[in-house]
Amino acid sequence: MSKYIIKSIWLLAIFFCFSVSMLGQERIIKGVVVDSNGEPLPGVSIAIKGTTTGTITDVDGNFMVEVEPSDVLQFSFIGFNNLEVPVEGNTFLNIVMEESLVALDEVVAIGYGRAKKSDLTSSITSVKGEEMKTMSVGNPVEALQGKAPGVQVVAGSGHPGASPKVLIRGFTSLNLSTDPLYVVDGVPMGTNLNFLNTNEIESIEVLKDASASAIYGSRASNGVVLITTKRGEKGKTQFSADLSYGFQVFEKPYDMANATEYAEIMNQSLQNAGLDERFPDPASLGEGTDWWGEGVNKVSPQRNFSFQASGGNEKHRFAVSLNYYDQESFYNSGNWQKFTARLSSDWEFADWISAGVMVNPRREAWDDTPNWYQDYLLIDPITPIYRPVEEQAGLNEYSIYQRSYYTYVWNPIARDARQFDEGGYYALAANAYAEIKPVKDLVFRTQISGDYKFSHDDDFEPDFVIDGAHEKNEINYVYRSHDFNSYWNWTNTLTYSIETDGHNASIMGGATLEKWGYRYINGTKDGIPNNSDPLRELDAATENPEVNGNSSSTSIESFLGRISYNYLNRYYVTATYRVDGSSKFLDNNKWAAFPSVSVAWRISDEDFMSGVDFIDDWKLRAGWGRLGNQNLPSNVYTSSIGQDYYVFGPGEGSLVNTTYPSSMKNEDIKWETVEDINLGTDFTLFRNHIDGSLEYYQKKTKDMIFQLPYPNYSGYPDDAKIWSNVGSMKSQGMEMALNYHNHAGRLKYDVGVTFTTVAVEATDLPDITPVVYGDNEYTRTVEGDEPGYFYGYKTDGIFQNQFEINAHANEHGALLQEYAQPGDIRFVDVNGDGELNGEDRTKIGSPWPDFTGGVNVRLAYDRFDLVANVYASVGNDIVNWVKGDLYNTENSDNNVISGLLDKAWHGENTSNEYPRVSHTDLNQNFSRFSDFYVEDGSFVRLKNIQLGYSLPQPVLERIGLTKCRFYVSGQNILTITGYDGVEPEVSGDNVLNFGFSGWTYPVLPTYLLGVNITF
Repeated sequence: MSKYIIKSIWLLAIFFCFSVSMLGQERIIKGVVVDSNGEPLPGVSIAIKGTTTGTITDVDGNFMVEVEPSDVLQFSFIGFNNLEVPVEGNTFLNIVMEESLVALDEVVAIGYGRAKKSDLTSSITSVKGEEMKTMSVGNPVEALQGKAPGVQVVAGSGHPGASPKVLIRGFTSLNLSTDPLYVVDGVPMGTNLNFLNTNEIESIEVLKDASASAIYGSRASNGVVLITTKRGEKGKTQFSADLSYGFQVFEKPYDMANATEYAEIMNQSLQNAGLDERFPDPASLGEGTDWWGEGVNKVSPQRNFSFQASGGNEKHRFAVSLNYYDQESFYNSGNWQKFTARLSSDWEFADWISAGVMVNPRREAWDDTPNWYQDYLLIDPITPIYRPVEEQAGLNEYSIYQRSYYTYVWNPIARDARQFDEGGYYALAANAYAEIKPVKDLVFRTQISGDYKFSHDDDFEPDFVIDGAHEKNEINYVYRSHDFNSYWNWTNTLTYSIETDGHNASIMGGATLEKWGYRYINGTKDGIPNNSDPLRELDAATENPEVNGNSSSTSIESFLGRISYNYLNRYYVTATYRVDGSSKFLDNNKWAAFPSVSVAWRISDEDFMSGVDFIDDWKLRAGWGRLGNQNLPSNVYTSSIGQDYYVFGPGEGSLVNTTYPSSMKNEDIKWETVEDINLGTDFTLFRNHIDGSLEYYQKKTKDMIFQLPYPNYSGYPDDAKIWSNVGSMKSQGMEMALNYHNHAGRLKYDVGVTFTTVAVEATDLPDITPVVYGDNEYTRTVEGDEPGYFYGYKTDGIFQNQFEINAHANEHGALLQEYAQPGDIRFVDVNGDGELNGEDRTKIGSPWPDFTGGVNVRLAYDRFDLVANVYASVGNDIVNWVKGDLYNTENSDNNVISGLLDKAWHGENTSNEYPRVSHTDLNQNFSRFSDFYVEDGSFVRLKNIQLGYSLPQPVLERIGLTKCRFYVSGQNILTITGYDGVEPEVSGDNVLNFGFSGWTYPVLPTYLLGVNITF
């Protein structure tokens, strides 16, 4: 026993001595970091490899850090090559860092693979996740605005949960979706990225030309956005938290008339129409009801919390991300929140085999946000919010409100109280992969993925009577729906790489199988015993049951390949080929091929460029490819039957359910095809201080898919349509990206500019519909012009007197506007035929900008940093429907803008812009669609400005953190525009209805406080 005790003591002693000796080896190492000219570099990041311990150099380039002899120091600084230096026996290090060529060794995602940025032959823009996370947004695409040339991101609405519209190099289709394909970690994930948090993103690559995106074939005609999420890295486990809290501010967009002014305006409007005044003593009405102040919240909170953990070793890496985002509306009802998690794990079983999995559970929930804030402005200010107390007896809680005395606007505060529509979904996405290297330079990769989403929606409309003839719902109503979406994908690729004697090649071949499924069921019933919350169920209702449901599925089978070759990293060629077979088409058109080829030449490596010192890197690129669009319904090759009813018999007759052909089959329908060419150049100048790219592109769409009407003689109903391949269009433009990086002492700065132009032309339209109109014929598309331009009447000011009305006549003396009065709008007889009618409508504006651009600035001084992003859209027009509410009193007693009697024409030469106020408008000043509504929609917006401060290293060590950065930021806090509407960022539901703006939920200024913590 004693021998074991003695051995144990010896072992403890040896361990103690070893520990002491190891502790004794820890020491302080000092040093200085300079550039190749011997100038000190302040702010260089220094980290001990494999740990989160580190420091930064001071203003003179000096540093000091506690190390062990076996440690390796990693030095990194923007614009310089990273450097690793072993500590060994050194006590002082003189470090010289060399300036690097910008991002040439950076690896970016391409379709079904990765490549060095320096080896790209096609048009791909990469944006790092660190740039994205400077904005707190619900959809990551919003943070892309202005950062990627060729990419137009239009918010369209600030509505909680709204998804922005994205156009990559314009659009290629008039009738099908223009949304790009989003691919997350190699898996196509639909057209909405609301489920992603910016903190989860490692990088975003935008594939803009066909040579880059043809590898995705039939769904790539609108461009492809590749998102790579963060995964674990080798090293010590690291925890981080990104927390922000802020509020959005909604100022009243217009000053509306108070009760006294409202009465004065209505009196004048009635008088101008030859009617009796309504209000004998306007002054006695006072200010009236402040509907806006009572019903709209000036501020609404926004929260964004994200927690991450990652780490690993030589054999295993992991990453975990938990995220929560919440945005409330400025109403008393309406909000959107999402919970997402992402868990990934990667294993290196051996040198020749690795595998990984990713699981992404998520949940979104919303109380549906209303969109009637205009009612708070348009309801008359004389009406009180509630009925008199004595009238409320015996009424339910939804009937105690007052009906508008003078307008047909429903009481908005009462509407808000009845808002019970809510919904959401539960979803789970997952993918698993394995990579096998059976022989040197050969890699087989298989990946299987799935995404399953269960959606629900519940709505309840209580019974109420505010006005027995106008504002009521006499029987309550309940609705419930359940949807289930499923998607799975199995992708297999085999890649072989060759490197020998300056020749570098990669050959990839693969196959994919994909399938989508959708099913839904919904039900409605009326007549719940009362409006209480526990009874808002279908089983509690007793009347008018209705149930609907259906299901559908589509699938694609694909074969794909890519060959990449370069010689001496100077001459490049890449070719891709993909064949897609889609269930949306019959056998004769089921399969389609999508090839591409691109070449590049690095001129800067040629001998004749050796004396050109200011050019660090210069490459020319050219590419061609063919893409497809199959975003049409899954059953267009079958005929559809619609349901209707008809009344038979004399008198009241009897109601009979009927069916009719609503759409006709086209067994020859095929892919919409886009051919694309791209010419570009990438450059780096003046020792890495300037880099950028310049590109020209042209896209031609053929076999465009239209829904065409049948001719009248066919016997089919007027609204029976058939999907057909007819027509073509062309788009072309230029884009530029230019960046400048430098430092001056302790100040580091990085300034980037992006610029994009797009011109689109319809080159061929079907003979049966040579003119394509948007809704209500407010837009028009013809051959030789841009699609969807605004189509209406031109105006020529205001008639100031009767003489001007009489002078506006044809050659026979007949008045062109026989009902006009002084103060009415003068419309132009465009075709000069002496009549004013629909033939005088013409092009009055365009929703498409001449160019879009962005300016992105990063500054760092000592421990302070500043980020600013500016976005601009120039040359587009907007239809401002709001003018028809603010300045119009025709047959309406709605409230109007304050000061209208001064702004509107009220005598000769008092206004040449706004017509007179009148309860009658025989001249159709407001009901005739004209350029009166069209305004210049150009704007410049400060998208984001953020000021941060990072705690110094000694403080971090005392509190046990690796990094702690506090920041304040403002998003959308400044917009410069001449547009008088609510929101200049306007989109549309399709190309033919783009650029119309009414009472849109605006993009609101947001002010935030946040902290980034790492430990």
